[in-house]
Amino acid sequence: MSSKVIVHISADFPDSMAATKTNSVANLIKATDGYRHVVYSLNRVSLVSGIVAVDFGPDRKAIAYGAPPKGIFHATYLDRVSDWILKDIQSRGIPVDALHLHKFSVEGLVGQKIARSLKRPYIVNLWGDTDLKVIKYRPDLRATWKSILDQAALIIPHTPWVEERFDELFGLDHSKLMILPAITQNEQFTPSRIITEPRFVTLFNLDVHKRKNLAALVAVIDRMAQRIPNISLDVYGKGSPKTMFEVSQIVEKSKAKNVRLKGPLPGDGFATILGDYVGFLMPTRRETFGMVFIEALFSGLPLLHTKRWGIDGFFADDEVGYACDPTSLDDIEAGVDRLLREQERFKRSIAALHERGGLDRFKRKAIVDNYRAGLERVLGRNEQPARVLSETAVP
Repeated sequence: MSSKVIVHISADFPDSMAATKTNSVANLIKATDGYRHVVYSLNRVSLVSGIVAVDFGPDRKAIAYGAPPKGIFHATYLDRVSDWILKDIQSRGIPVDALHLHKFSVEGLVGQKIARSLKRPYIVNLWGDTDLKVIKYRPDLRATWKSILDQAALIIPHTPWVEERFDELFGLDHSKLMILPAITQNEQFTPSRIITEPRFVTLFNLDVHKRKNLAALVAVIDRMAQRIPNISLDVYGKGSPKTMFEVSQIVEKSKAKNVRLKGPLPGDGFATILGDYVGFLMPTRRETFGMVFIEALFSGLPLLHTKRWGIDGFFADDEVGYACDPTSLDDIEAGVDRLLREQERFKRSIAALHERGGLDRFKRKAIVDNYRAGLERVLGRNEQPARVLSETAVP
């Protein structure tokens, strides 16, 4: 085990207070052995005050902090979280070598102060959806946002479009940038067969069906059924009881009788089920990355995805599918038509992309190797011996 200690501050880490968070950060940390990874998992609670913390494993601490909704006093309340974590690091004698702040607009504010106090370098991630939303509503913090980027040792946007938006807003030091996709569940390439039936599929957490734009997608399938009577859409995913009522009503109100709720995708479904569709459809309204798009590509499926969001920018135009305007039913329909008409070309293009290694950057090994290289680069800038400030040094 390396003596190097990385402190991770993340609001997207499954913990004892919120076990259903995405596994993206947890997967990356678990796969990057050779370091001591210390995790502070953040959970905001509206309309209360104070901080509560509980251990949920070795070097794992879940924190619930009170803060008003809608970003009111955003920096003020996060400053209190910074002080709490700094004090905890000192009291536990954790010899921090570097920090990884997993979301710019929240953890960036928390971790910058800690990194300054400990005189340690930090990595900051750029997650486009939430980060851009917070930045938009808190222009008064612009100088702070810029300082977080300027002082970071490494900046990790997860997609090309996120890098572009932040570069437009703040001007990024490109020597400090590393685009790092999220680790996906499916990375075994399985070619999709050419099918004659106009069958399409979508897959997501149904609790966020509004953001995934399911109602618009169902409306498009409804419209297309007027001229393609046997067109169908299978919807895979699970959700809360309330969500299932909402989603069922969307389907039932549609005139199309061939939109089916299929429940969770079985564990082997990427290899055994998805290959029997023309394409994967998800015209999401907002999407930072969208791991399921990459998983669908590994199943050989052409994609209907969203222009300037999600995976847009990773591939050449028309290479893996159609990038649509999610606010336009006409454009969504045009994209579905395109996948149907050019199914064979798209599937051959995706298979060729795999053959020449174009999907390798999305495999676990490549992601972990790149992340490890980034860590080593950051740690190489830290020439001071690891140390812990005394209790009296807390600002």
